[in-house]
Amino acid sequence: MDKNIQFPVDKILSLRRISVQTENMEELPNFLPRQLSADTVKRPDKGPLPKGRWMSASGVDLPPPQRSPMSHLNRQRELYSTNQYIIVLKTVVGVIVVCTFLSMIFVSHLGQSGERESSPKVLILLWNEDPSKMFRKPTHSECGCVVTTDRRHLDKPYDAVVFNADLPYSLEDFSEINRTANYLSVFAARNPLSLGQGPGVWPVDNWPFFNLTMTYRLDSQLVWSEFYFSFTNTARRLNSFRAPSEQYGDDMPGSRIQFLESHLQKKDRLAMYLIYEVDEASLPESFYLAELRKFMDLDAFDSCMGPIDCNHYHFWLIFDATACPDYVPPQMYMAMHNFIVPVLIGGGNLTNLVPPESYISSIDFPKPKDLAAHLKYLVKTPEEYQRCFWWHSIYKLRRSSVPYCQLCSFLNQPKEERRIETTSLMNFADWWTKYQCPQRVTTFL
Repeated sequence: MDKNIQFPVDKILSLRRISVQTENMEELPNFLPRQLSADTVKRPDKGPLPKGRWMSASGVDLPPPQRSPMSHLNRQRELYSTNQYIIVLKTVVGVIVVCTFLSMIFVSHLGQSGERESSPKVLILLWNEDPSKMFRKPTHSECGCVVTTDRRHLDKPYDAVVFNADLPYSLEDFSEINRTANYLSVFAARNPLSLGQGPGVWPVDNWPFFNLTMTYRLDSQLVWSEFYFSFTNTARRLNSFRAPSEQYGDDMPGSRIQFLESHLQKKDRLAMYLIYEVDEASLPESFYLAELRKFMDLDAFDSCMGPIDCNHYHFWLIFDATACPDYVPPQMYMAMHNFIVPVLIGGGNLTNLVPPESYISSIDFPKPKDLAAHLKYLVKTPEEYQRCFWWHSIYKLRRSSVPYCQLCSFLNQPKEERRIETTSLMNFADWWTKYQCPQRVTTFL
């Protein structure tokens, strides 16, 4: 059959009938309008159709469809119904709300711009930070202050200069730095002070060199650490903890219990530790690990960040040969953050630094063999292992993503309202000399 041959509409409609239905039937009258009849003459091609006309499938010129009086009435009722008025009203209200919100943002931005012009931001100089190793940009805004490593900032003088004792530093060219009259010279440290650079010799003049301390020590004017504990409903740092709960789920909401159990159910390995540089200083760790491997399986990783997931381990071995007061090894926080029980080998007194019974200390076991036996016992006794997570009921481990925010808040306070007083030269000397780290541990066995 030639596909280009056109059939009249009445024949096309008749073809849709099933042969069984049309068999032995009388010839049906033609109810189609004259325009659709088979003998209709095709309209000659005289250009485009007049406006308001329709073309049928067979090329026949048809009048446009007309609405019935009833459908027209229903349409009028729909247009003027209460629902239509409500929809229009909601649309108008929504547009007004959006416009108001955008105008408030614009006015707020103008106000902030004017405020910045009238009251410039506090400027903090990081004296010896390596810009390439900083998590954030070398010059960035932090809690309303500008923090930078640029020593040639020409806009305004520095309000504070931070010396990180964890890194080497010197005072060369310090006298050329543009500073405010009452600038703060901050002694900062997160690592044990016995391993960092001491204050050395500072200039003795009318203004002491270090007049603010910001370290991990609890007697610092600003306590500085990457992690800290707080109550679940507040962000304030805690320096003391209550006794542990009798049961793992005591005082813990059901949703929190389910969340913890979802992590604990993943655990199918015993213990791991992070790879360290093997040298003379790390020999105590190597000897202890060699003895511990005789009684338990251990895995080692470069890191537990990114794609490496350490959550399926029960324990994380952490070595601390310094035993400095108030110092918590960063791996302790990392383990707790990953829902792993830390096992501290060496280290100092962590009372009031981490929740009690949230970690295991090698000091409580005479030999590595005894420690290995205890770890295996906890794995075989889930209810005892779970008790190490009791602190989740009332405490929360928080990570500080803005390390200089506390210093910024201090600088933005009026001097008469500051609760922390800057130190004098002699006060800093006393603070430095009264703190003593024990001699480095030479063996953990």
